[in-house]
Amino acid sequence: MTAQPTFVFVHGTNANAHHWSWIVQELALLGHRGLAVDLPGHGLDAYIPVSYLAQDEAGMAVEPSPLGKLTVEDYVHHVEHVVRRAHAHGPVILVGHSQGGVSLNLVGNRIPDLIHHLVYISAFCCIDRPSPNDYVADPQLRSLELEEFMALGFGTDPNGLGVSRINWNSPDPRAQAAFKELNAHTYTDAESRAMHQLLQPDEPNSIPASDARGEALTWGRVPRTYIRLSEDRFLTPAMQDQWIAEADRLTPDNRFEVHTVDSPHFLPRDQKLVSILDELGRRP
Repeated sequence: MTAQPTFVFVHGTNANAHHWSWIVQELALLGHRGLAVDLPGHGLDAYIPVSYLAQDEAGMAVEPSPLGKLTVEDYVHHVEHVVRRAHAHGPVILVGHSQGGVSLNLVGNRIPDLIHHLVYISAFCCIDRPSPNDYVADPQLRSLELEEFMALGFGTDPNGLGVSRINWNSPDPRAQAAFKELNAHTYTDAESRAMHQLLQPDEPNSIPASDARGEALTWGRVPRTYIRLSEDRFLTPAMQDQWIAEADRLTPDNRFEVHTVDSPHFLPRDQKLVSILDELGRRP
């Protein structure tokens, strides 16, 4: 009898393990085993600037952050350690959202034989271009909402802190509108505010600048699924489709299995998404 697989979930930028809680709950109720990791510097290890809590804009511009020292190797080492521990009890299905795709690619490069399946949920899957920044910099792949978000100065590091610092609690109505339009435009204002409260302000600049390309001889051997989010305005459907096409061209004998869920960038509480993962978890 084949051992039950373990789902290992990797969150995206500024997020944490809590963002997977509903999906982990629904899969558990269907009999699946799963866990969500907090990447280094996230969750209870997050750094929340004192100036952020005080809404001191001048202080937020200069307050140092220990997260500025984190590297992509810290992320990869952490996820690899979790996968190795989980693999001791059976197959591992590694799932990533958004920037979590960086860890999926690089862990897949390192330990492909310990991963049963890779699942990208509107997640970066760098193939032709080295880093996430190289894709986001392409104006043909960016949405108007992302342009407006960037025009307000969010995600920048003018003072060389080594982190992008986003003020999710900004009282500026323009900021609140931009957050929602980019990440959660199909949600109510109250739902959008609640989700943004779960995000942490600091994220290491080094991660989206890192070379995160999947390699054909390692990562390319692992069966993989891409779950497109058709309403995503941060990682647009055009960007998601480009990653799928590049990966399929790299390994034409191991192509993405593709599904689509009608959702913006924030992880949906959608039974269709749960059903896709449930079916993957029941395969031999």
